[in-house]
Amino acid sequence: MTVSLPARVGSAEFSEFCGMVAVRCPRELAPLIRHAGGEWDKGMQRWLVERRRLGPLIRNLRRATDPLFRHAGIDLDGGGT
Repeated sequence: MTVSLPARVGSAEFSEFCGMVAVRCPRELAPLIRHAGGEWDKGMQRWLVERRRLGPLIRNLRRATDPLFRHAGIDLDGGGT
């Protein structure tokens, strides 16, 4: 199953780059990107993430950046809170 690439989720911006996904985001979201296996591209100031890791990353970013989900304690993965 391939996840379509959104232009952005919250303050994180996505783009295609050589078969990977480039992500630009504020520093406070870096732990989520790192957890998804992201590698920091120092020269271009962005994260590179394998496309296969995109689904869980997007769910985690939505959960972290949407205050309504955070406030309500909704688990977008369906695994309970």
